[in-house]
Amino acid sequence: MVSESSDTEFYEGFESLGANCEFGLLQRHFGAEPLGLLRWPAIKVDGLVDSLLNRFSELDDISKMYLIPGPKGDWDIQTPNFSLHLYVKMGSTDEQELVKTAYRRIQFLRRCLLELLDDAEKIFVFKEWQFRMTDRDIEAMYRAIKTYNASNTLLAVRLSSDVNPPGSVSQIEPGLWSGYVEWDAPVSAADNVPVESWDRMCRIVRANI
Repeated sequence: MVSESSDTEFYEGFESLGANCEFGLLQRHFGAEPLGLLRWPAIKVDGLVDSLLNRFSELDDISKMYLIPGPKGDWDIQTPNFSLHLYVKMGSTDEQELVKTAYRRIQFLRRCLLELLDDAEKIFVFKEWQFRMTDRDIEAMYRAIKTYNASNTLLAVRLSSDVNPPGSVSQIEPGLWSGYVEWDAPVSAADNVPVESWDRMCRIVRANI
């Protein structure tokens, strides 16, 4: 439920880089619906780093994209480094035309993301999902987004522990933050997003930039 318009504006100041749909669902909870290439993805660290370092050039080739079954009977589209949820029911449309439509949309969203990275306009967010990030992983992602603009900020989110409770967040170095949440659901849904932990982390990071 949207609490107030400022919440919506606040969460439009963040950009998901993956690894799944959880942050996109958090934005939806607060009424924010930004267009984002990686708002509804399945992507791992190595795929993200490779795409970032190559300005997502692998997305130029439509022949390297194909449909795969996604959750709840929807189609996903697989690209060389990640898949994207399309929110289109399997069997509801011509598959070749769907790939072409998805390709055109991906090109537009790619350009938008590159502009955000070049301009350092938002806080970029990545959460581990069904895998555990290492410190080296986080450093690789951070260095990759800094190749666009030295002012870019990354919030890297891991599962909480006794040492790092849910909602805790700390600055590793200028522009790089490590946060913690308590859940890692196999399939993200609105009812399994730990909103309070996410909200606390995001507001601390924003307040300190």
